[in-house]
Amino acid sequence: MSFRLPFRKGLAAVATLFMLAGVASCGGGGQVVPFDPDRIVAFGDELSVIGTDGNKYSINAFRITDATTTPVTESTTETDCTRNPIWIQTVATTFGLAFDRCLGTATTASGQVLAQPGQKVADLPAQIAAVQGAALGESDLALVMIGMNDILELYARYPTSSRETLLEEARDRGTSLGNQINSLAQSGPAVVVLTVPDLGLTPYARQQNTDTGDATRSSLLTALTSAFNNRMSVTLINDGRLIGLVYADIETQNMYRFPLSFTLTNVVDSACLDTAPPPACTTSTLATSATSAGYLWAAPLLLGPTAQARLGTVAASRARNNPF
Repeated sequence: MSFRLPFRKGLAAVATLFMLAGVASCGGGGQVVPFDPDRIVAFGDELSVIGTDGNKYSINAFRITDATTTPVTESTTETDCTRNPIWIQTVATTFGLAFDRCLGTATTASGQVLAQPGQKVADLPAQIAAVQGAALGESDLALVMIGMNDILELYARYPTSSRETLLEEARDRGTSLGNQINSLAQSGPAVVVLTVPDLGLTPYARQQNTDTGDATRSSLLTALTSAFNNRMSVTLINDGRLIGLVYADIETQNMYRFPLSFTLTNVVDSACLDTAPPPACTTSTLATSATSAGYLWAAPLLLGPTAQARLGTVAASRARNNPF
């Protein structure tokens, strides 16, 4: 009977090994040791980026200067990267970790953000190679969400390239991502990977229907998203030990269809003004009547804080409960 043990130091690791060996020799099922990573690393595109200035590709909130007032008093110039956290921050907080670009109250960084805006599946190996410090191992948690820009690149070829040709290439890129995730997981770290949110539900897709006079453009974006995600998902090693999978496409579909269940008031429009797109978007640069908590979308292709928080909660649960 073999086990992929969470990283443990010193005598605790030895004791755990003997315990599991004894249980296995008696025919028992073993004891699950909670996964407790020492380091967290985020890979992907703008949906997972924290900039060097702490700003994110969502709706950034300002630093609270006086919490005793109602409502609280905020700075008019200084944002606070810990407010309106994106999904990777929610996962990190679950384990008491903090990213180097947003320490919050932490005194040392236990996480790295390697995600970069505009990146595609083919860029993931370079991100992994850029990890600083020790090589990724069993004490690490890797977070991955990438593929949005691949889908948009394929969509831009339509109608010059046929729908079926684009769908097949989306599947090929999904396969490539799945294989890369498998290799990453087999190299040591626990991995939580998110599928791409349904791009056919975005304000961008809605505008494409209008601008092109083709009402099927949004459905094409959904089909490309589905082809990519489905192929990536079935390519992943599915043994319950190495990889935790979160269906961000299904989560966004649920938020779109049942907004009140997620306290959302608008699931079709962008909250941020066109003159202040993320990462420049803040709570002071929102469209009239828009709120950071009430809008599903911050920008035509980018999630708002409520959606980011939802994905983070689901991903954190997967990381906490998956038998890594």
